[in-house]
Amino acid sequence: MLPYKNFTFPLNVYAHILCKDYGGFEYLHYGLFEQDDEQDIQKAQQRASDLLFSYLPASPCRILDVGIGIGIGTTLSKLVKADYDATGITPDENQINYAKNRYGENLPVFCQRLEDFSASQKFDLIIFQESAQYIDTTILFRKASDLLKDGGQVIIMDELSLRKCSPSDPGLPWVDDYISLSSTLDFEIIKQLDLSSQALPTDVYIVDTVMRYREDLIAELELSNADIEGLIQAAQNHLAKYRDGRYGYGLLQFKKKPTEQHTRVTDWAYSKNETELLHLFQAAFGHEMPPELWRWKYQGLATLGTLLRDDGQVVAFYGAMPRAIRLFGSPVTAVQIGDVMVHPEKRGTLTRKGLFFQVATHFLERFVGQNQTFPIAFGFPSERAYRLSVHLGLYDKVGELMQVSWPALQARPSYKVRLRPLNHDQGSTVDRLWRQMANALQEQIVGVRDWDYVQRRYLQHPTLGYQLYQVSSRLTGSPIGVIVLNILDEIVELVDIIAHPRHISTLVHCLRRLTWSLGKSETYTWITTQNAPLFANTGEITPTGIIIPHNRWTPGIPASELLDRWWLMGGDTDFR
Repeated sequence: MLPYKNFTFPLNVYAHILCKDYGGFEYLHYGLFEQDDEQDIQKAQQRASDLLFSYLPASPCRILDVGIGIGIGTTLSKLVKADYDATGITPDENQINYAKNRYGENLPVFCQRLEDFSASQKFDLIIFQESAQYIDTTILFRKASDLLKDGGQVIIMDELSLRKCSPSDPGLPWVDDYISLSSTLDFEIIKQLDLSSQALPTDVYIVDTVMRYREDLIAELELSNADIEGLIQAAQNHLAKYRDGRYGYGLLQFKKKPTEQHTRVTDWAYSKNETELLHLFQAAFGHEMPPELWRWKYQGLATLGTLLRDDGQVVAFYGAMPRAIRLFGSPVTAVQIGDVMVHPEKRGTLTRKGLFFQVATHFLERFVGQNQTFPIAFGFPSERAYRLSVHLGLYDKVGELMQVSWPALQARPSYKVRLRPLNHDQGSTVDRLWRQMANALQEQIVGVRDWDYVQRRYLQHPTLGYQLYQVSSRLTGSPIGVIVLNILDEIVELVDIIAHPRHISTLVHCLRRLTWSLGKSETYTWITTQNAPLFANTGEITPTGIIIPHNRWTPGIPASELLDRWWLMGGDTDFR
């Protein structure tokens, strides 16, 4: 079998066309051509490699090669031979196997993404040779800052967008983003080379040779005609973007600025940090959180969120609680952000140097967005926290909670429906009602409300005693819905419902009668804006001032697609 056959498509194609033309290959990256009529792609690739090496500091030097020279290990091998203390990382096992077969089992390469990589010793230089375009720019610089010594450098030699792309065609990373974000994250740019015109003939070579070897590629790599046709079309479109100045190729060199004298360390929060985080909670909010409530909220989680230490003291926290949801009918796991706090003595910096920004972005960049653990995040921030998040470019608004209030109703029991406390052996009833609700809300985003969730959220709450009632048909006995109540001194809060939305008016009628029988004067609920009219047949709608935010910091689902699509109630919060 061809040793490169299992390379990620289309790298396997590029390797094959080079083998057909030259009998082998040293590199798979772009070449730099000096003259328009130059034909030798391998000489051009060597020229590009030589240019990269000309910017390396002298050995001894500790270097991290991210992507190992587009996956074949040539750059990493050359670094090792030049007496650099070099380490390579790539998430592709096939590339590692190829590189070790070619350059020896001792080649220092590891199967890891940059996002997950850590090292006991800091590096002097990190190289991104056509690998930066696959990594979120903010994550790239933040991880580089963690891994580099003060004064350490980043070299990016890669394709770039030379103009800002539209949201519908995001394309390559924008060169201006590299420059602006590097400054924000404590780097300075020390070299910028535009190599676009020299790199462009590489795309011409790819288009021509793929067309020339179409049948051989299909046979030898076991590709389909559609694979090759799609590649040719993509390569032609790519070439067109080079020619009209949208795309380009460049070398960017950055230097890490010295850190401040005091030591600030951002890290993940674990259950062992409970005491420190509860002390921070008391300092931030002015009251204690019972330890049993904290453990209930974060039970079973390996990572509780992000914390930041200043000279050893925990001074900021960004909490995160996974939540099973239905995203337009599809089951996914979202993350609910909560307990976001900064020590009052450390507040005041409302910029991207501030502690809130540091803990928030540390979590979002690692866990939230496209191809991350959580495709979507939500929460119920305070007004101050939401305004700050918007100012910092972290959040967009996708909804708002409204309050619907009703007076208690003195009325005779309904001859159509019956209201009874929910027994703890009626889990199957709850599951059936949840399925009906989920099917009816396939155009919205709704948190799972099955029996497992109901038990944990309401029946096992350590500090609040919720009351759960089932409404059913008197004629058939069929369940119509479940309501979850928090009965307060003067008022009854409808915390949650589990029912098809068409039954809400019936549930509200039963709720108002129950409120009267309990000797309370009023009842109310929280619900997202677009769903409030379902509850407001006899009620009054007023704003709560609670905004539903959406992550805009990392790539993911646009806020415009989620605007007014959440079904959220008071029970979806972690504080009602």
